[in-house]
Formats: sequence, C-alpha cells, structure tokens
Amino acid sequence: MAGSRPAGGSAPAPLDASRLAELAARLKALRDRAEAALAHAKGELKGEDAELFRDLGQTGDWALAEAEFERDMAGAERARALLAAVQSSQRRMESGDYGSCEDCGDDIGYERLAAFPTASRCVACQSRRESPAGPGGR
Repeated sequence: MAGSRPAGGSAPAPLDASRLAELAARLKALRDRAEAALAHAKGELKGEDAELFRDLGQTGDWALAEAEFERDMAGAERARALLAAVQSSQRRMESGDYGSCEDCGDDIGYERLAAFPTASRCVACQSRRESPAGPGGR
C-alpha cells in the first residue's frame, strides 16, 4: 500500500487492522443502504410509476408522470452506482489492495477513506481526473 511520495509531502495516516475493520463495517453499512434503496426504487418503478402511467389516460398529466419516473430512475441509478463502488471496495479489501491508489499506487490514507470509504484514488490523482484537462492533460 505504499508508493513514492515527493519530498516534503505529508504521508497519509496508515491503515492498521482496527482502521481496516472500521472501514469494512462502514462499507457493509453502505452496501446494506444501497441494496435497500435499490429494492425500494425497483418497487416504485414496478408499482407506483406503472400505475401512474396506466391511470393517466388521455387527460392525465404526462409531464408530471414522466418527471416522477425520471426521478425514480435517477434514484435507482445512484443506488446501483453506490452498490458497484462498495462492491469494488470490498473486493479491493479482500485482495489487500484497499487503501492504495488505483492510478499511482500511493496510499490513499485513512482520513480520505474515513470520509469516502469507496475512494479508489489518492487526492492528487482524483484531482487530476476531475480537472477540466482530464487525467493526462494540463
């Protein structure tokens, strides 16, 4: 979980066994929450929205029905994305790669993982990815 760090850079707090256990518990809680949200969203999409579209008829408010459907779809997509991120983090934890940046290999650090347990990149690499120039540009 260690990589090269420029001179003068502060090393992130390491992940010891108790911190890993804490983060594993947080990932499990996130997974449970994502699975519950996804089940709820699937239920809404099957029941509530289907009833809404069926009952509208020719005089119904299609714009409202479509907006509610899109909201439910977006909620389901957020839940799916969270679940995928959690599952990826749990696989990295099992393989021993959790806490290492997937781009540069440096330690991500406990503080970042405590704030974002599904983080797979160190702050520097994530910042580069989010910059307008993209991962490789300036």
